[in-house]
Amino acid sequence: MDNIGQRIRELRRKHDLTQEKLADFLGVTYKSVSKWECGITVPDLALIVPLAKILHVSTDELLGMHTADHDTHREELEAAYKKTWETGDMEERYRIAREAVAAWPGEMQYLDWLAWITAMRSFSFTDDETYIAEQEKAIRQFACVIENTDNDRLRASSIQGIVQYLAIRGRYDEARKYAESYPENYPLSRDDVMLSCLRGEEKAILSQRMLDHMLTDILNQIGNASMDACIAQERILQTLLPDGNYLYYNCFLADNYLIRARIYTAEKEPDKAIDALHEARRYAAAYDSFLRENTEYSFTGPFLNKVTYNTADICRSGTTTQEEDFLQALNRPVFGPLRNRADFQALLA
Repeated sequence: MDNIGQRIRELRRKHDLTQEKLADFLGVTYKSVSKWECGITVPDLALIVPLAKILHVSTDELLGMHTADHDTHREELEAAYKKTWETGDMEERYRIAREAVAAWPGEMQYLDWLAWITAMRSFSFTDDETYIAEQEKAIRQFACVIENTDNDRLRASSIQGIVQYLAIRGRYDEARKYAESYPENYPLSRDDVMLSCLRGEEKAILSQRMLDHMLTDILNQIGNASMDACIAQERILQTLLPDGNYLYYNCFLADNYLIRARIYTAEKEPDKAIDALHEARRYAAAYDSFLRENTEYSFTGPFLNKVTYNTADICRSGTTTQEEDFLQALNRPVFGPLRNRADFQALLA
């Protein structure tokens, strides 16, 4: 409440109030008002709101908290903090975060800043005592944010931080409890956060399950609209499943080779088109065999050998089999140039 006495004097005079009159309104002595204005004492907290009303100002203005200046300072700090992520200056980031927390106590955004930079700075200390103390400090700061914010984005950020550093400290059970409360997709998945606090077989299973999901997404993103895309899809599958036990991914390869056959037909390379159709049918038949019984299957390749499928859980998109869909596709006009070939007719049998 720096200079509050000077502001009381200026506002009192502006409204033609004497010290005695102001004192009467507030139920204090005029000597109290005089001491405020001389800077000897300050008003009791309980008098701030009545003072502001009598002097026709907001409490912020009475206390010297000029909103415009405050907002400008906030914007400057936030811009400077963002800049440190470009420069990599961790000490400057730490200074800014501490200044922001001091200027806006209770602002969880800034405490989350401070927790992260405190945790990251811990690795710069060479003595174990300081290294551990800084990480423990960051853990407490993250916990404070989690307990005191209703903003899902902030909670997610601090949960991610506390899980990571509790795991570093070997406190896996605590980390897991926080990971289980992570809001979905803010911006990571709960599995991403959980992965950092699991160990052994449990971690390996989750890691491979996540890889399996990512593999499906990657194949879909690449698509099969061109020959290059088809080749890329197959090479990825061959790399991750080098033993050729593709299970669910046989359906990708069946579609993949059907597209290749269409491309080869359009490019007037009928022999290559027929070869591609044979591959498409082979993969379609393998996929149907995989789905034929409600059975649990496991991949056998080294990267996904802990991932299992129960075919009863796989969604079907129609009542026909993959091989029936393949045979239906052969009736499309695009394959017209192949229709009179004996090897094409054999595929229809």
